[in-house]
Amino acid sequence: MKLLNSVARYLVGGLFIFSGLIKVNDPVGTQIKLEEYFTVFAVDIAPFFDSLKPLALFFSILLSTLEVVLGIAILLKYREKLVTSLLLGMIVFFTFLTFYSAYFNKVTDCGCFGDAIKLTPWQSFIKDIILLVFIVVLFMGRKKNDLGEPKKVKHISVAVVTVFCLAVAFWSINHLPSIDFRAYKEGTIIPEAMMPPVDNPSEVPKITNYAFWGDEDDYTMESLTGKKLLVIVHDVIHTEIDAYPMLTSLIRSVEGEVGVAAITASSGPEFEALRHEVQLAVPYYYSDKTLLKTMIRSNPGLVLLQDGQVMKKWHYNDIPDAAELLKELY
Repeated sequence: MKLLNSVARYLVGGLFIFSGLIKVNDPVGTQIKLEEYFTVFAVDIAPFFDSLKPLALFFSILLSTLEVVLGIAILLKYREKLVTSLLLGMIVFFTFLTFYSAYFNKVTDCGCFGDAIKLTPWQSFIKDIILLVFIVVLFMGRKKNDLGEPKKVKHISVAVVTVFCLAVAFWSINHLPSIDFRAYKEGTIIPEAMMPPVDNPSEVPKITNYAFWGDEDDYTMESLTGKKLLVIVHDVIHTEIDAYPMLTSLIRSVEGEVGVAAITASSGPEFEALRHEVQLAVPYYYSDKTLLKTMIRSNPGLVLLQDGQVMKKWHYNDIPDAAELLKELY
């Protein structure tokens, strides 16, 4: 029983830390996933789930940080009674989500490990069932009082981990994820990623939905030729208006050096109103919002391409000057 308890402790602790760190690195990604669940639950269960969407980012940070903290705590045998109870509650919640996704085929990617490791809904559910068994083992074998290391060391360790996770999360929100696991990370050659792997032609390409179109023409292939700066605007309603003066100044500075186009998931009238408000004098095209959020977690955000290769991406808080941008191309 002692061996089983030790195996359970290291397995559960390690997986929770790994899963939490992946999400803390990209809290906006988890926010998007939670919004998907809230949309589904609003239709299938109760309309009030729609009211939770504005809180999705808060829940994302809370759950991600809690995963890491609980993983550390269980490894340190810190407050085992409380920690195992919280772990049990979380895994029951996660198991419900993954079962719902798998059985009803609603949210096909639970986001358990963010974009780092993709699992099918049933794989996610099986993973949670295994974790549930190990957490029950820890719950049944828990001790009320901590033994071993002084409590002060454990308090400090848990506090430091909490602060670290919150710092990483807020950095990622206000800039970009430190590690990008998505298909459009810097260095990606989009045309190549749109093709099946050479060593496995039957495999699905990493990129399957890359498409930009206008009211009269298509911009998909043109965006993959030459030097292009894409101004990504997920939607007009939630875009950061205060970022546009610096953005439009940059666009004027690189005019003639780089082709600039705006890409949005908003309607034409909505985007026309924004263009006039912020003086964004560039052609614009439409795309799928999921694609745009996958390309960059910033609204607006900048994606610099050279012959289809992602050279650099910038959050609206990190808009470069012309010299810094052009340096990425020469």
